[in-house]
Amino acid sequence: MLAQNTADDRGQVGIGTLIVFIAMVLVAAIAAGVLINTAGFLQTQAEATGEQSTEQVSNNLEIVSTTGVVNQSDVGPINETRMVVQMSPGADDIDLSEMTIQVIGPDGATDLIAEDNDSTTNDNSVANYTADADHFGLTEITDDTVPDVLQERSDRVAVEIDLAAIDAASGNGLDEGESADVTLTLQSGSQSVTVLSVPDSLNGEDAGNDVRL
Repeated sequence: MLAQNTADDRGQVGIGTLIVFIAMVLVAAIAAGVLINTAGFLQTQAEATGEQSTEQVSNNLEIVSTTGVVNQSDVGPINETRMVVQMSPGADDIDLSEMTIQVIGPDGATDLIAEDNDSTTNDNSVANYTADADHFGLTEITDDTVPDVLQERSDRVAVEIDLAAIDAASGNGLDEGESADVTLTLQSGSQSVTVLSVPDSLNGEDAGNDVRL
């Protein structure tokens, strides 16, 4: 004959069920907290990635024109190049002093940065960026334009590269028929690429003058 359940037995079963229920609630609460934290982290990361991607696409440079200066003493080598740039439509202010330039030519690759060579310290001084073996130069083209910052679509700045200085092999720059790849990389990561192609032949009238590359 089976023994009947007593009141103590039923109480123990109820306490056990309550403990299991509380444990399930705690596990569900912890899981929900983890999911909420993960979702918040992913949302923040997605927003940051979206902002960076938008900035990389919209904040870009447009290369308006590219010219080279023909060596005066020896017709043929292009010893300096000037690239006139402007900001792309919809871009925010672009700080050209934070830009880096890579030049890949017949003698290898060279990385250039900007360096302010102005020794004056007063508030009215204008930054002076000149080109040499390690740096690129900046010169304002349009009036009221700060050479190292593009603020308006109408702003034009010439980016100068001393090809002769970075040509470690011969010091001539780019000879007739030679070319070099130039990549301008902004702080946002956006890049503008152009190819400097020297004409196959230059004549004496070109010495000291600009030619289109």
